[in-house]
Amino acid sequence: MKRRIKILYIVSNLRRCGPTNQLLGIMKNIDNKKFDISVLTLSPEPDESSISNFVSEGISVNSLNLSRHKFVILGKQKLKKFLISYKPDIIHTSGVRADSVVSKIKKSGKHIMTIRNYVYEDYISKFGYFLGFLLSKSAIRSMKKDSLVVLCSFTLKYKYKELLSKKLYVVQNGVDTLKYKVNSFERYINLRKQLNLSPKKRIFLVVGSLIERKDPLTIINAFLEAKVNENAQLVILGDGYLLDECKKHSIDSILLRGNVNNVDKYLQASDVYISASKSEGLPNSVLEAGSSGKHLLLSNIPEHKEIIDDNKLEVDFFNIGDIKALSKLIKDYTSRNIEFSKTNEYYFGKNYSNKKMSENYQKIYTELLSTE
Repeated sequence: MKRRIKILYIVSNLRRCGPTNQLLGIMKNIDNKKFDISVLTLSPEPDESSISNFVSEGISVNSLNLSRHKFVILGKQKLKKFLISYKPDIIHTSGVRADSVVSKIKKSGKHIMTIRNYVYEDYISKFGYFLGFLLSKSAIRSMKKDSLVVLCSFTLKYKYKELLSKKLYVVQNGVDTLKYKVNSFERYINLRKQLNLSPKKRIFLVVGSLIERKDPLTIINAFLEAKVNENAQLVILGDGYLLDECKKHSIDSILLRGNVNNVDKYLQASDVYISASKSEGLPNSVLEAGSSGKHLLLSNIPEHKEIIDDNKLEVDFFNIGDIKALSKLIKDYTSRNIEFSKTNEYYFGKNYSNKKMSENYQKIYTELLSTE
């Protein structure tokens, strides 16, 4: 019997977030007859962890269990020891810490790293110019080594081609189409009661970190300018350094719910999804909203345009930071009759499923080892 290919996925932790959902999507849909898979985390799990989702799928999860401080001192040594014992054929990393440390270690297995952001935009926005710039330089150094680099969108590939003189692969993000789908009108109403949302108002949903790159203040200001609070609610899920600023503008019809573990339910209870992002990789929340049959209001960044790809879907675009244009769209979508979009559900289910994403990665794994 032919030996299965051993793949070790290395990440900082399994914190509940987009990249963790993508990893679970890859692993849930892997061909277990061909691949032997396992996860290694570098640090202890945070309170908001998705580790139970991996364990319930029968996925083996190990951890070096090192704090960030201890990892700087002991991480490289402990990781080397683990790799010698585990002997993976392929090491697949995601995240700047995992990418960086594995790229520096002499290893027998092939190394693949998945990049889900443009570091010079994301890290500087998230950590400030000085630290963000240093992290970005470190990430680029890791990508330049002998690792195979996979980008989560073609837009990212075009950006990184200016920085990396090597072959770049693209595997677009996927979504769990069994979880994110159009549900019955009865469930839609029941979920509104369960989530303490208005049973009659048009509900606009926003999901993501409250940071400058995601630009939640443009959405809040556009909602206020539209003056639709009698007939609509704006529900914002997420946390970040702009939370206090967002709260300053909050009124009764703007609900800041923080981080939640049931985004799928909020999507199924809402009508329209908004993303005002200035930059993205390939946004999971937009894929999930589209797959759930939501109407989409999106900033006209290339990453959003790539998702839609000129298809006739229930989507409208507005310029980055254009409060007036978004306000007009919110007002229009509040007054018009809209239904669940089966067109959006079908399109996203066909083109952005976890199954398709996982199959594309499996092709890369096979190709990588066949070149030996």
